[in-house]
Amino acid sequence: MWIRVPGRIRLFLALAGFLTLAPLVATPAPAARRGPGEALAEPAPPVAEPEIVFTGKMFASLKRRVDLVFPSIITELLVNSGQRVEAGEVLAKYHLTPAGVLALRQRLFPGQITEMEVKLTQVERSLAPLKDKQRELTQLVKQKLAPPESLSQVNREIQLVSREQAALTARLRRERHTLQVDRSLLRQQLGSSVNEEQIPQDGAVKAPISGYVIWVSPEVRQGAELGPAPAVFQIGVMDPMVVRAQAFEIESLQIRPGESAAVTLESLPGRKFEGKVSRVSWSSITPSLDQPSYYEVELQVPNPDLLLKEGLKASITFKK
Repeated sequence: MWIRVPGRIRLFLALAGFLTLAPLVATPAPAARRGPGEALAEPAPPVAEPEIVFTGKMFASLKRRVDLVFPSIITELLVNSGQRVEAGEVLAKYHLTPAGVLALRQRLFPGQITEMEVKLTQVERSLAPLKDKQRELTQLVKQKLAPPESLSQVNREIQLVSREQAALTARLRRERHTLQVDRSLLRQQLGSSVNEEQIPQDGAVKAPISGYVIWVSPEVRQGAELGPAPAVFQIGVMDPMVVRAQAFEIESLQIRPGESAAVTLESLPGRKFEGKVSRVSWSSITPSLDQPSYYEVELQVPNPDLLLKEGLKASITFKK
């Protein structure tokens, strides 16, 4: 059965239903208002990690040079640069020239020792008659047959000669010890035995340490005649290598021994090595007041594949 409802009542019921359902409809949040000409805000970029970067050079961690002591002729060259050698291994052989034999003889038989031995003998001979005279005058003075002043004079002479004898004896002892040490050094330098009866004509240059031949003098070749020459060979330990650099005073205060750093080289692009600080100097290498202060920093870098060589420039980066 249908009931007629007046129009005003129907309008009232419709409005009441709309107001009841309105809270259930989601209302979008108002858009953020921008001022005229203002762009949208972008997210802040990540903060870059602070770095300390400076350059240095590669060096062997240990290096020893080998000298050619006497004028010689190279008879055989047995190694080349980059070759692995062990301590005591022969690097080259040589034959002494006449000038080299003369220089060796002078070192084996130094003239000053002979001169001191002769002088000491003369002093000892002069001391014997003085002591005899001292005994004779002592008896005469007791018997009052000689003045005491004569005995005092002889005693003074004996005292002076005894002092000279003691000084010569001590000096001769030092010179003989020095000669003994020098002969031992000659055995190492010549690579052969050295004695007073026979002077060796041939010798050998040997490696002082185990490592790699990092330098050979261009003058060293078979048949070459060389005078006394320093550093005809250089032997170095190549693993680990050492990077030496100069850090500005502010940077040096932020670096500590044992700290790690990334080491890269322009000559080896794409390769990165890890170095550890082994030393930071406490004294500036530029002490002048009108110059900025720089400090030496040293890092050790592993080099198992021997890619790193002496003299290569390196970039060192510390993440702080």
